[in-house]
Amino acid sequence: MGRLPMIRLTQAIVAVMACTVAAGVAGGVVGLAIGTFAPSFVLWLQDLPRGNPPFEPAEFGLGLGVVSGLFFGAAVGSFLVAVIAFRDAWLARAGLSAEKLRADQEREAVSAFR
Repeated sequence: MGRLPMIRLTQAIVAVMACTVAAGVAGGVVGLAIGTFAPSFVLWLQDLPRGNPPFEPAEFGLGLGVVSGLFFGAAVGSFLVAVIAFRDAWLARAGLSAEKLRADQEREAVSAFR
């Protein structure tokens, strides 16, 4: 049996970091938009009295969105890496590889058109 393609540690770290950064940026944009266009929602979220709040709703929305996005992105990235690792382990235990399965599917697709 040849070497099976498995997710490498560097690939896993890059995937988690990419998901984390992307979700952090997206969360920041959404939080900033909510804080800018719906500041009453941010005030309701913090349950502060109306008037002169001790913070700017747009800044608070940006910060809350970035932090929430970072946690969400890290969780999603970790979940995806775990799913791919379990898939690779399952295929290895069955004596299969992802490339072999892909090649078989392509071969079947090509033969279906003949």
